[in-house]
Amino acid sequence: MRLSSPKREARHRQLLQAALRIFARDGIDGASVADIAEAAGVAKGSVYLYFDSKEALAGDLVRHLFTFEDDGPRLSEEPEPLARILAFCDSHEQRILSLGDDATVVLHMFGHVGKTADDQLGRGVRQLMAESRFAIQVLLRRAMDLGQVPGCEDCGRGAAILLATMMGTVHQKLAMPGLVMQGGLNVRDTVMNAMRGLGAQV
Repeated sequence: MRLSSPKREARHRQLLQAALRIFARDGIDGASVADIAEAAGVAKGSVYLYFDSKEALAGDLVRHLFTFEDDGPRLSEEPEPLARILAFCDSHEQRILSLGDDATVVLHMFGHVGKTADDQLGRGVRQLMAESRFAIQVLLRRAMDLGQVPGCEDCGRGAAILLATMMGTVHQKLAMPGLVMQGGLNVRDTVMNAMRGLGAQV
């Protein structure tokens, strides 16, 4: 019997949540489709009704974890572009850290990029990075037009710097959780410092 769309969507989410737990526990290389199926409480064959492979499942998980809903004004018309960049970076950090013990899946994802011929996970990560960089670039250009970032002559390079700062900070927090306990790194502070390096008054 064919599942209705709401049931299929619910099962799809169930499998993604199971994959998140197993990938975080075993790494993407160490995880198996059988482990994911067991964690989801379904037969192994059921996984293949939704995903062609473990790699395809991992690619979908990237999109599931990092697709942001943004109902603000158009980026090119944002009245407070620097504040919006900081809000975007904050939301990225909070979304990852909200995964708790499973947040280490992010390190596994980035470490797995390029390891298979069918690099669906890598495509998902690269798409995430490209979209994030583009959004930050548009906001930096808007900030430059408003006179808020006088030193941002190359907004693409500036966006790459801010994105690397954001991602690097989050990855350090995941790899070295002691930094969190010490009240050390946070994305807002590191990105603001990078903005100052571009000449922003923040």
